[in-house]
Amino acid sequence: MKYTFSFYTKDDFEEIESLIINSYNWDYPIFGLSRMEFGNGLHPKFLRYSDVWERTVGVYRENGKIVACAINEGNDDGTVFFLFDTKERANDAELLTDMIFFAKTTMSCVKDKNNIKRQAFLLIPQWNKTLEKLALSKDFKKDWQERILIRDFNTSRFDVSLPDGYSFADGTVTPSFYLANVHMAAFNYSIDSVPDCASAFADMRKQKHYNPNLDLCVLDRQKRPVAMANIWYDEKMPYCELEPLGVAWWERRKGIATAILNEAANRVMKLYPQCKGMTGGDQPFYEKLGFKEKVVVPIYKWEAEIYPSWDEKSKNTDYQTIAR
Repeated sequence: MKYTFSFYTKDDFEEIESLIINSYNWDYPIFGLSRMEFGNGLHPKFLRYSDVWERTVGVYRENGKIVACAINEGNDDGTVFFLFDTKERANDAELLTDMIFFAKTTMSCVKDKNNIKRQAFLLIPQWNKTLEKLALSKDFKKDWQERILIRDFNTSRFDVSLPDGYSFADGTVTPSFYLANVHMAAFNYSIDSVPDCASAFADMRKQKHYNPNLDLCVLDRQKRPVAMANIWYDEKMPYCELEPLGVAWWERRKGIATAILNEAANRVMKLYPQCKGMTGGDQPFYEKLGFKEKVVVPIYKWEAEIYPSWDEKSKNTDYQTIAR
């Protein structure tokens, strides 16, 4: 193979991120800037995993330059994203074959109660028929899909309306634990589940593209945080990305999510007039606000039963064929 493989190191971060940002020129990247920086900043302490990327992310170089990468979100759910420097590279069958092997052997996860079934989930853009054909030949099966929704901007500002006495505050004044508190209340967990949540959001704020002016909270009448939204953007990107959005459970159905999204959009348009839109989640709420589907990315699932070496079932299983 003409490519040189290595495991990810922190020294690779800038080059991989540049590869991602460049990919907006020819694709709607499913693993974009927000996934890169939000995962890198939040997940180590939030999920209490150490060095996940160093152990599970594969980097491919040609003549010393990173040209492809098999990456995850710094977690352990078996979801895999393939990154490339060009669309042409993404159709290199030799490269793809090794990336699929790496995904199955090193990036897959074991989640069943008997610790037998190993799984991987590979997101494949619809245009990449070479990757799709290879994945199907290696026992991946189409499972579900993920959509990218974008709300297009124009010159008009969005209406912003909060309940009486509520107000906005941004990252220039809010402590990190405000984000942690809202996140817990929005996604229904408590401190004992994620004891380092506040510290994790503090690390998120250290990321290169974090902008405190686009890190928004809504405060109630007592100045307590009840909603959050954060925007990621690089001026080389055609649109910005929302990650995350959350509203405390007791504040739902008051229009607060709409208000904070509109406020975030207005701030982006003021700071970056060239920005053409904002991504949102794949949920009906966003579509009601005018977010439109831009692309659908199918997700392909691979699974295999891996038995202990002493198990009789293991003796009759060709694991090398399964891996390849």
